[in-house]
Amino acid sequence: MDLWIILTPILKTLFYVASLLALGTVIFVRHFQHFQTVENTSFCRDLTIRVCKYGMVISAGLLFSVAGNLGGEVWSILDPTIFSIAIYSKGGNAAGLAFFGFALIIIARRYEFSAVPLILWVGVLLLLTSFIWTGHAQKAGPIAQAVLSLHLVAIAFWLGSFLPLRRMCSSPVSENLYKIAERFGTHAVFYICLLLISGLIFAYILIGDLSLLLSTVYGNVFLMKITLVSALLGIGAVNKFRLVPSMKLEPSIGAQRLRKSIQIEMVIALLILSFSGFLTTSTTLPMGG
Repeated sequence: MDLWIILTPILKTLFYVASLLALGTVIFVRHFQHFQTVENTSFCRDLTIRVCKYGMVISAGLLFSVAGNLGGEVWSILDPTIFSIAIYSKGGNAAGLAFFGFALIIIARRYEFSAVPLILWVGVLLLLTSFIWTGHAQKAGPIAQAVLSLHLVAIAFWLGSFLPLRRMCSSPVSENLYKIAERFGTHAVFYICLLLISGLIFAYILIGDLSLLLSTVYGNVFLMKITLVSALLGIGAVNKFRLVPSMKLEPSIGAQRLRKSIQIEMVIALLILSFSGFLTTSTTLPMGG
């Protein structure tokens, strides 16, 4: 079996993890910067930089996978002609956009000067563009690309909040944790609606006939992904309506329970991203799009 057939979905999954964590942490800081302590702000900054460094390496790996898949051999990446074709292909362009997007976010998070906000959001835009530059969304047209971008922002908010909240639950419990957790629940309602609506629209654009969900490999994997998303949303609802309110009465116990819940959500989210990586690299659309 061709090594690149195995490596490409893995690299794609790792890319989803890195890019959505980077985007999500940026969104998290944007929403909750007024409630953050100096330690939490520093943690989010360092986390974003570290994730983006990994993201740059993974983006380079995706470029190599494009060359490997083009050549059909493990050592195709060493062929200058094939590698040149890979660089100028859509897959190569997407990897390049992601690489520079990660780099700009690192610059914006590491240094302080007047152009930082512009550099940060250009980096975010490049990352989002890298998602829609190739794959099913690119083939489906501009409406699908716009819908996918909204879907990604909603996912990023959710995933990017896991590690900062988990760390805060592990630290000495403070009033800030309750305020951020409560505020997170309020924002989550909007992002969940955006996630569900954009996800359903995107699925309909790609699949068209919903009966194909049951009769195709793509549809079956998509249904498994939807099941996991439903589980994730269910846990989020428990967090909002039970665990977060309990933190006001029993801060330490409530924080400990929320931390465990977040860890479960992280595992489920990784499975969801794995299915996404498989869908975008190893299956074809039921309609042949």
